[in-house]
Amino acid sequence: MRKLSFAAGLLMVVSSVLGQSPTSAKTRKPGRSHLLVRFAAQPGPDQLNALADRGAAVLSYIPKSTLSVAASDSLSFAGLGAEWVGRLQPAQKISPYLNGALSSTAAIPVVVEFYSDVPSSEARAIATEAGLAIQHHPDLLPTHLLVSGTGSQLLALAQWDEVSYIFPASPALVQGTPVHGCAGALTADGPVEQSVPLIGAWNGTNGESVNLNYAFVYLTQQDPADSVESEMERAYAEWSKVVQVTFSQTTDSTGPQTIAVLFASGAHGDGYPFTGPGGVLAHTFYPYPVNPEPIAGDSHFNNDETWKIGADIDVFSVALHETGHALGLGHSDNPADVMYPYYRMVTGLSPGDIAAVQQLYAVAGTSNNPTTPTAPPGLPSPTPPSTPSAVSPLVLTIQPAVTSTSSATFSLSGTTSGGSGTVQVSWSTNQGAGGMAQGSTPGSNSSSWTIPSIPLSVGTNIVTVSAIDSNQDQATQSVAVVELGPAQPTNPPPSNPPPSTGPDTTPPSITILSPPMTSVATSASSIVVSGISSDNVGVSQVTWASSTGGSGTANGTSTWSTGPIPLYVGMTTITIYANDTAGNQSWRSLTVTRN
Repeated sequence: MRKLSFAAGLLMVVSSVLGQSPTSAKTRKPGRSHLLVRFAAQPGPDQLNALADRGAAVLSYIPKSTLSVAASDSLSFAGLGAEWVGRLQPAQKISPYLNGALSSTAAIPVVVEFYSDVPSSEARAIATEAGLAIQHHPDLLPTHLLVSGTGSQLLALAQWDEVSYIFPASPALVQGTPVHGCAGALTADGPVEQSVPLIGAWNGTNGESVNLNYAFVYLTQQDPADSVESEMERAYAEWSKVVQVTFSQTTDSTGPQTIAVLFASGAHGDGYPFTGPGGVLAHTFYPYPVNPEPIAGDSHFNNDETWKIGADIDVFSVALHETGHALGLGHSDNPADVMYPYYRMVTGLSPGDIAAVQQLYAVAGTSNNPTTPTAPPGLPSPTPPSTPSAVSPLVLTIQPAVTSTSSATFSLSGTTSGGSGTVQVSWSTNQGAGGMAQGSTPGSNSSSWTIPSIPLSVGTNIVTVSAIDSNQDQATQSVAVVELGPAQPTNPPPSNPPPSTGPDTTPPSITILSPPMTSVATSASSIVVSGISSDNVGVSQVTWASSTGGSGTANGTSTWSTGPIPLYVGMTTITIYANDTAGNQSWRSLTVTRN
């Protein structure tokens, strides 16, 4: 059994009002907590800077558009574009491979992953207080602690806020055998934690085939170059045996969908320098769009290590693991898997590796049934998750789409339908206000909700409404409300208007109100863009064009809205143009990534 793909299980957290963090768990640092913050789209530099300005430290990235942060319990997340904030529950911090052993009174050897901001002295103190025996191993990764304890002690350990995840220890770790740890592949928003097994396929096209290139930029001189190349290509071939992914050699290391292979020492241009022998063996960047091109998928190997063929440190074994990261796999909890976070000598993929990668890409050959993985040595077989019954997708509807008012407050209402269990509706504005709507409702029957009083500031206010159900499925809509300020007296036009001083050269102004961000991620096949425009004489027409060849005319001028704009998988740039009667034109654009 693999953990749920794309951290579906991981994201089953206790949601909170965006204005404040959830209540604290057991911790050695009262007043500060480790939280998950999910955004409507991939958070941009402005949101990351705003988090830092409010005292939040971003620790890691979790698909999709979610960050793990350490923050004060009093920190407000309002106005940051966050859909919800929550924390992991203790049961979600324990690997599914350990579920069958939690009732055992015998000592279970496990690896405990602490959040990266937790000092090792604090980690050891927490493990000791929970009654676990700590076993020293010199090769553990910095955030890991090797311990053993009963099932009840592990459950007690998971109560601590500082604990990120608990998973089985490999026989090599338990026996004290020298090992090399993989710190994990990299994303533009930081590393990914052990609890996230699947990051995503190339271009977000899960379940499809993909063609990848690879380019050898520089190979280690410790072994014959043709032998190193052969071992790399053998690693690629192992993955191609089980999924429809082809690897073709190229000389263009910066081309799209290209794995650039580089053996390097120290700083080598990617911001993640190697620190000599005995440190990180290799690091890899996850696929596009988690990472931007051209670095997406690139694999870098520490040239200061002693690389061997068929012996430790084995080129093939490390390359096989790193290629898994380049394909979008995180780390496995099963010590028998190649993707376990500690490298070992291997000759091929395990059933668990095969099952994982077949969740991302089309299965090779005629079989479409992923192979069932075995349990780690010495542990009971994991219980497969039950197949959920069909649930209608969660739908959120709000009206109106765009409006204006002279009032200092604004009311909003709408409906939700579909989803599973209790549906909660929350709201926030770009001015920092937020709260819960009235009428949180259960299940799949259509239900109404209302927000009776939303405070407005003079100018454009973006109100984002989010619905989230018991399975953490969510739907989000935004409206733009223009607060006009106090009504002004109307004066009759002068009987003799001033003569024209020349041709009109003033271009219209144009503002995109929905979506409220210039970079949007979605799984939908189309998107509607709306906003406002104005001109000193008059806006004659608002049009749009997309980078995929589409174009059209929006409905309206001062308040306008496009029809559905088609989206293809990948990135689409949409440009909105406002034209006046004198031929002046202005434009605004946004980028939409369809997963």
